[in-house]
Parts: sequence; C-alpha cells; structure tokens
Amino acid sequence: MERRDALKNLGKAFGFAVATPTVLSILQSCSSSDGLSWAPQFFSSEEGSFLVKAIDVILPATDTPSASEVNVHVFIDKLIAECYDEGGQKWVKNLMSAFTTYVTEASGATSLGAVSEANLVDSFTILFGERDESIPSEAYDFAGNLRNMTISAYRGSEYIGENVLAYLPVPGEYVACDDLQTLTGGKAWSE
Repeated sequence: MERRDALKNLGKAFGFAVATPTVLSILQSCSSSDGLSWAPQFFSSEEGSFLVKAIDVILPATDTPSASEVNVHVFIDKLIAECYDEGGQKWVKNLMSAFTTYVTEASGATSLGAVSEANLVDSFTILFGERDESIPSEAYDFAGNLRNMTISAYRGSEYIGENVLAYLPVPGEYVACDDLQTLTGGKAWSE
C-alpha cells in the first residue's frame, strides 16, 4: 500500500470516529423529544407532518411502537439538518420533491396533508417494487432512502434497543456457538 493510500484510509477512519459520537448524540436527544410538539429543523411543517405519516406507514404500530412513537422523524430531521452539508441537504430536498409530487399526483390529492395512509401504502408498494420508467428515479431513491433511514433509526432508538431487542448493557461471558433461542429468547441483539 502506498503512503498516500494509507493516509487517505487513516483520514476516513478518523472521520468515522468523529462522526459516530455526533450521530449517537442526535439519536439520544431524539428519545427525549415529544413528537407531538415537534418543530422540524430541516423540513417545512407540511413536509414534517408528511414525514411522520410516511414513516408510520413503513413501520406502523403493532405489538411494538410505530416509528413516530420512538421519534424516528425527529432523528431523521436532525440528522439531515445537523450532519448533511448544503449539497446533501439540497439533494434530499430534490428527492423529496420528486417523491411528494409522485405521491400527490398518483393519489389525486391537492396537497401533502390530503395524502392518506392508504395512498402512501399504494405508492410505497409501487416504489419498493420494480422500477417503472414513467416514474422519476428520484421518487424511487427517496422511498428507498427513507425506508433505510427509518429502519436504522428505529432499531437504534433507546426504547427498541432496551425493550424489544435483546439488550445487555454490560456484556457477560462470550458464547461463540449456541442457539439464538437459548441466548436471547429468539430476539436479535440491540445495536
């Protein structure tokens, strides 16, 4: 490996080491926020309300809380507002614009607020499937990115990590090979 490549890799590793505490602090600050009185930093109020509706379609309440109940929308908004540079924020706005335009036109709604959860289910069903050339690729990109961010933030939330997934704040003994059912009661490990 050349010296230049080694320095470049070292710089990347340092960047990840510096960025990780920032992302974790944003995630922790979201756990104490009240989703009902939430004022978006990055998104407009209308986009924020739409975001809440969209993430709850992706991860609705079942025997576990919905995505908005663990403040995934607050995390996504803060992450984009505080960690994305201006170019990244502009990119997100462009993708969201294409997505919201597609959803409102496909549903026949006159505004984002008029889009129902059923309309979102129909749109996500199409956008999570095979690509259709008549639909802008940016709409597919936003839907996929939103799904990934929602799932990641949900799994990383304090409530889900401690109450739904297998959680061990101070690791005990290391068991290399054993049945998942025996070790965690069939639950995946918390991140």
